[in-house]
Amino acid sequence: MTILQKFRGKTASRAQASAPGLIGLDIGTDRIHLCQIRPLEHGRYSIYAKSSIEYPGGREKLLESPKKLKRVIGNALRQKKFKGKRVVALMPWEDVKIMLLTYKSNVNDVDAEVVRMLADRTEGSIEDYVIDYVPVRANPGDEEHMVVATISAREKVNRLLNALIGCGLEVDSLDIAPTALRRVVSALYTGHAADNVLLIHTYREESYLTVISGRRLLFNQSVAFGENLLLERISAELDISLESARALVRDHGLEKQSLARAIGADTDNDVSGTLLEIVKPCFLDLVNEINRVLVFTAAETHGVPVSRVCLLGSLAHWPGAQAVLMSLLDLEQPDGQTEFNQVFQDENDDTRIPWEGLFSDISIAMGLALRGQLPNE
Repeated sequence: MTILQKFRGKTASRAQASAPGLIGLDIGTDRIHLCQIRPLEHGRYSIYAKSSIEYPGGREKLLESPKKLKRVIGNALRQKKFKGKRVVALMPWEDVKIMLLTYKSNVNDVDAEVVRMLADRTEGSIEDYVIDYVPVRANPGDEEHMVVATISAREKVNRLLNALIGCGLEVDSLDIAPTALRRVVSALYTGHAADNVLLIHTYREESYLTVISGRRLLFNQSVAFGENLLLERISAELDISLESARALVRDHGLEKQSLARAIGADTDNDVSGTLLEIVKPCFLDLVNEINRVLVFTAAETHGVPVSRVCLLGSLAHWPGAQAVLMSLLDLEQPDGQTEFNQVFQDENDDTRIPWEGLFSDISIAMGLALRGQLPNE
């Protein structure tokens, strides 16, 4: 008989308010991100420890090499002085399917109904999968209720668990990226500021659009838009290597450089403008996908618009990328946005990467580390 098996395990106790909580662990395709957070008073948090480490060979090879994985993670835990070895780890985006499911409000056994709907949408036996769900819409007067369901092959879940346990880590739970990002949004924004937040998490090959509405995960979808797509387009148009294309973006960005304007030089402006014209069609394709998400969000929230848009991941490091995206979306970020340092303080400044530049990469690890620390979670 199939049982609805949760990804989530026990959450950290809030009794010891000053003690650092779980270690958030995000093993990316080429970097490992770790974060540990200590709760403070009045809805504020302290970054107790953080680390972002590049590694070669990709995630698959790393998980197949327990000694290497243990060495990389162990070094990070010691060097950055993390406390303990209890972690909440990320199930990779590509290993989890996330679906919005609706069911009649008069259903008595929601667990069984979710299992039935997922079984109809899944190849093979549902017994071979680990599934979970969270309510999205469950108003008493609605004819239908909605949940966000997650499903992952049991084999992949066990493989990750075994790899982490083999490193000597205590695995509190496995979690998914949208849920982790929801915690970060919930910590940063309250009231109207948290109405609807769109997060665009970009990677090398694809990106993920996630909408957080208040404290609810409302939407999550992958789109064929990533850093490599843009670099390949630049490389082809200018007949240069991918590394040269990357260097051009790093040095010039996608908008006019303030330094060039200050000294009256046109070189940076010309290069930035050329790069923007090359990649603009790709951004427009992304905007078309985002507009569909905005329509869905408005329909689900009775017309409440998206209050802010945040670009995360690899493309967040492209100078001007956020500004270009916002101009194409024709959306204005509201005044009086919550400043990051009003909510989070950083105890662990021992890093070569400025925190402002690191946040776009380590945000998921932060959300994992916040597990059990938010009120009413």
